[in-house]
Amino acid sequence: MDQVTLDKWNNDQKPAVLHVSEISAIISDLLADSRLSRIWVTGEITNFKRHSSGHLYFSLSDNRDKFEAVISCSIWKSSVRYLGFTPEDGMEVQAYGSVNHYEPGGRYSFQITQMRPSGAGEKALLIEQWKREMSAKGWFNSERKRPLPQYPQKVGVVTSPTGAVIKDIKNVFSVRFPVEIILSPATVQGPLAHEEIARAIRRVEKLVDLIIVGRGGGSFEDLFSFNHPEVVKAIVNCPVPVVAAIGHEVDITLADLAADFRASTPSHAAERSVPDRRSELDQLIQVRKMMYHLLIGGLETAEEDINHLRDRLSSPGLMREIFQRREYLADLTDRMTRAQTAHLSRKKMILDGQKSRLEGKNPRMLIVRELPEKRVFITELSERLGRSVLVRLNEKKMELNAVSAIISSHSPEALSNRGYCIVRKDNTIITSVLELSAKDLIKIRFADGTANATIGEVCHDKKV
Repeated sequence: MDQVTLDKWNNDQKPAVLHVSEISAIISDLLADSRLSRIWVTGEITNFKRHSSGHLYFSLSDNRDKFEAVISCSIWKSSVRYLGFTPEDGMEVQAYGSVNHYEPGGRYSFQITQMRPSGAGEKALLIEQWKREMSAKGWFNSERKRPLPQYPQKVGVVTSPTGAVIKDIKNVFSVRFPVEIILSPATVQGPLAHEEIARAIRRVEKLVDLIIVGRGGGSFEDLFSFNHPEVVKAIVNCPVPVVAAIGHEVDITLADLAADFRASTPSHAAERSVPDRRSELDQLIQVRKMMYHLLIGGLETAEEDINHLRDRLSSPGLMREIFQRREYLADLTDRMTRAQTAHLSRKKMILDGQKSRLEGKNPRMLIVRELPEKRVFITELSERLGRSVLVRLNEKKMELNAVSAIISSHSPEALSNRGYCIVRKDNTIITSVLELSAKDLIKIRFADGTANATIGEVCHDKKV
């Protein structure tokens, strides 16, 4: 190609030179297409930010054809108040608005005026609505939660009959504390799963002491049935405690909130539903040891009491008690004598005073008139005094006789007269059959003499 031809070609193919503002205007004209105005767009929220002014900025992304498409979005504060929910990263939404081009910044964005959750987002809003309604009814209150029975005999399990939940529960029960398991099968996911779960709870609630409602982990959609009001109502109205073991520890459904106890896994639910027989056995062993020590301590205390009583009833002890009683009677007699002497002294003083008064009133007529009355009074007083003294003396004599009779009845001579004997072996008094053996020579002391004897057989009464 020669130079002339090249220059001509360059002049013919030379592109037009445009300003940036002109390009922005062209882009704005292109984005003004009706296909990009007042449209609904669906996607996942990412890079969500809430500006201090109240505006919302985020992106909507969509994965198709093995690549990710992203569009910047914004919602002005005036439209935020009408959303009815709080947007979050990862939420699937449907947004309504128009694509606009910001010429000074060279950016285009989707300006949103309306937005609503889609897919799981709608179900999340529905769950929030159910949660508010159930909370208002008090279904989640801790006051209505019941304690689990300590030793259940029958446990109902509401789950899939072919899943791993029932196997895990059976394994835990077989190791910890075997109980009767009543399986109430139900589909645990799907559009009608909530009806089957509720029926399964009602089917077994009157046959068991405890119910475990469980399923393995799963997605939000898989666990949605356990949020349904029909399932939660069946748990609340169940007459026996309910343990919820739904999903993993991070998965919390409305059934978990209403259950009497929430377990992180089915195995955890089984562990909390029954006691550990090994720990129970250890406790029984400790109780047995405690009872043994208490029994031994009681026997030792009883033995001490018996020894003390035996010491009191032995001859030295009895003589000490008789001596104490004699001392008490002597002291009582002395006190009575002193009281009588003092009483007579007081009466004598009164009599002397009366005599002084009579002597003070010397007129003969007064003496003649009052003397008989005073003599009668003194006579009655002396008689009353004598009678009271005799009565008191008789009472004390009767008490003394009664005490003497008791002492005499417990004396060794009285016991011998009633048939009791004293057995001696080698001049030692025998007090227990354990001190004797067959063919031992003994001496028996009766009330009127002694007798020698040989032991033929020793029989020990173990109940004594």
